[in-house]
Amino acid sequence: MKIFSSQGKFNVFLIFLILAITTSLFSKLTSTYEKNIIFKLVVSDIPEDKVVYEKSHDSVEVKVRGYGFSLAKYYLNTPELKISLKKLKQLNNVFLWDQKENFMDTKLSFDSSIELLTIFEDSLLFYYDQYISEMKYIKPNLTIDYESGFDSFKLPSISNDSVRVLGPKDILGEIDYVDTEFVKLNNVNSDIQINLNLLKPAFENLSIDLSNIEYKLEVDQFTEETISVPVNILSNENIKYNYYPKDLTVKYLISIEDYKKTSPIDFRIECVFDKNQSILIPYLTKKPDFIKNARLSTNQIQLIILE
Repeated sequence: MKIFSSQGKFNVFLIFLILAITTSLFSKLTSTYEKNIIFKLVVSDIPEDKVVYEKSHDSVEVKVRGYGFSLAKYYLNTPELKISLKKLKQLNNVFLWDQKENFMDTKLSFDSSIELLTIFEDSLLFYYDQYISEMKYIKPNLTIDYESGFDSFKLPSISNDSVRVLGPKDILGEIDYVDTEFVKLNNVNSDIQINLNLLKPAFENLSIDLSNIEYKLEVDQFTEETISVPVNILSNENIKYNYYPKDLTVKYLISIEDYKKTSPIDFRIECVFDKNQSILIPYLTKKPDFIKNARLSTNQIQLIILE
């Protein structure tokens, strides 16, 4: 009986304790309080042609009044104070929030259960830049390893060679081109046709109006050919001279389909005359666009001044 009596007294005590805690908690939640709370600053209503890139304050301390249950939510997560740019002054690329002029508009952004009493800052600055758009060159980031006996002899074809970039004027001035993703192709022995994704430049507040480009490149088998080309001496001197050799052999790679298209008139080899030099350096100053790795059989021309 004593054990039962003790157990009953404990249960009664526990019930009264729970009632007391509940009553106290309910009283606190339904009472009105004034509290100083740190709010994170968030900008809203930003004009479409502008971007806010910096703020004078990331957060501000404010005093609010409300019921305990209304204020409780502010202790769970950092609350946000939204500042609308619609009614703020613009001064030299700055939106200015002023305590005297803009407090009431900010106060209205709170719901009816919370009253904003004070913001402990006289002014808040929001620095902005003007949005502009510019066309930027697209740079394909591609590495191609060809199978032996294969190469490309024409320029690649891409669906777009430039892309429109939208962003702050100062940032766009730092961008020269837009890269594609890196792609490496191995043992290539046929024409290439792939899509390359564009990489947005590593700056904030930028957008591009294209996501990828189509890249095409013709690939052909090649052969090595040689051709004999006359050497031309460029001179304004009224001096008699002779030189040797008169012709040089040009070696080059060419597509098997085009190897019959070349002739000596497609090439030009020139040297600049210098009476003080016995050896002149020849240069290949003209060659067809559809050949590769053109090189001369020698890089010396013997000059003989005649008396």
